[in-house]
Amino acid sequence: MTVPAQFVHAAAMVRFRSGSDIVDFFNATAKTHFVDWFNANCANKEAWASRRIASTDEVKSRFRSIWDNIPAMFDSDSISLLQFLALMSILINEAGGDLLPVTELSGSAGHPGLAYAFDDIPGVKRSYNQGPGNKRAGDLFFNDAHYWQVHNHLPAASQVRSMPGIRELWNGRVYPRQLFPVSLDPAQSGFIQQADFFKFRGRGLIQVTWRANYMPIVQFLQNYNGGNATVLRYKATWQGSDPDIVCTVSTNSDWDTLFQQTDLIVASRAIGLHNRASGDYLQLSSDPAALTALSSDAGSLYNMGHRIGGGNAYATLFSQRVLQVLNALHYV
Repeated sequence: MTVPAQFVHAAAMVRFRSGSDIVDFFNATAKTHFVDWFNANCANKEAWASRRIASTDEVKSRFRSIWDNIPAMFDSDSISLLQFLALMSILINEAGGDLLPVTELSGSAGHPGLAYAFDDIPGVKRSYNQGPGNKRAGDLFFNDAHYWQVHNHLPAASQVRSMPGIRELWNGRVYPRQLFPVSLDPAQSGFIQQADFFKFRGRGLIQVTWRANYMPIVQFLQNYNGGNATVLRYKATWQGSDPDIVCTVSTNSDWDTLFQQTDLIVASRAIGLHNRASGDYLQLSSDPAALTALSSDAGSLYNMGHRIGGGNAYATLFSQRVLQVLNALHYV
């Protein structure tokens, strides 16, 4: 899919500092909210097949709140229309039509419950039980004193530790479901669920995954200077501790709370931290050729999609989606 050069140049020139700026821009140019404009012009069409945004007051309020966090997401006071359209395209795909900072679901045909996060599934996902992104379950269960000290009271702990000879099974890429529960019910598998493969699966507005991407969030929390009571509570609990140990002793419940119950503070900053650690993919080129190049060169949409989604197919589809939106904005 191609896009006229003047569309790219125009989108790179328009600047936003807040959610209100974006709402005002679309009200002025499209005579409607972005959500309604997107649904009328892009949703369920071409590259956006089977994707739309819920057009409710709640979602529109959340939209404004997300984009009021531009400095947290971009480490900049303002962004271009081009940057907005690109990241918004990611949010629609990753957060869904309700724009919620959701936690990745686990379970599919042939890979029930916990097995989905643990297993290598060709063409779908890599195992979350592998480094360098995550520590392996066997190492955590049998060799990590911090893990055992904090999580040993949880269901399935004694079951796991009663069979130390299977440590290497827990370090593999196929969940040992014949021996241990795959249930997502913490009352059955709570000890297993605190391992990296499940705890550090995708969360938030861009589905941040892997321990390596959660550790900077711990550091952000430890140095937080705002007024959110929930974030301050975690700051008090974790301040002064090694971020790597914090990741080990933290729980799924902790991270669900931080991403979903902190007024989008953590979910928004997680984007900025991921961007900073991944080559500043949010800094898009205003040169049409560089922007649309199907390569991992800095400044391309493909590079941004690849850094977030991790796969070539994801990056290609993402590029097509942004160009489709740009083409629909012919009046800019």
